Amino acid sequence: MPHTIDIQLAGHELRLFAQRCVYWPAEDVLLVADTHLGKEATFRRHGIPVPVGSTQGTLSTIAGVLRQTRATRLCILGDLFHTRSSLSAEIRHQVDAFFDEFAHLQFSLILGNHDVQVGRLPAAWPITVREPGWCIGSVALGHHPMEPPEGADLSVCGHLHPAIRYRVGRESAGKLSCFWYSAGCLVLPAIGEFTGTHLVRPRQNDSTWFIAGNEVHAL
Repeated sequence: MPHTIDIQLAGHELRLFAQRCVYWPAEDVLLVADTHLGKEATFRRHGIPVPVGSTQGTLSTIAGVLRQTRATRLCILGDLFHTRSSLSAEIRHQVDAFFDEFAHLQFSLILGNHDVQVGRLPAAWPITVREPGWCIGSVALGHHPMEPPEGADLSVCGHLHPAIRYRVGRESAGKLSCFWYSAGCLVLPAIGEFTGTHLVRPRQNDSTWFIAGNEVHAL
């Protein structure tokens, strides 16, 4: 089975990756949501002994897809960092190295609820912060799910960390992250390695693509 699926929504051709991100070829932009970088640093600062490495793992996942697609733009659909304390010296070093490797890219961040708590990012980082509803052509980019605003025919967002409960016969195979399209809005799964999921209940006219291992499947 493929690790990508090409879909068309409102006339826009998009490529869904099993790595929990979307490439938009017409605009040469990679869309990711809910990285929650540095979350492990915050937990460890408060005495919770969680494993290290999730931030580097998330950055490595994004880097791999950027190399594969050769995208010239990266847009993060909210919640770049988990909290202000997530910006430890080690995490900053990892993010610095990521920006250095992809210095030729244009970086945008759509403000999410965690980004508001984090506040101002280091001035040296080459990332443009944008308000939710910022549009590339007729596609509106946000953090929270929203119907397409006036002048747009599609919204793309994150925030929910959507997942479905997958069943084989009468047995549940557990929760699987998914892409969920409903009411003109495509919701991306969280790409951050140290994130939870939220069960969604697709309606009759919705479309869902779930991720199992290194494969993405249409439901």
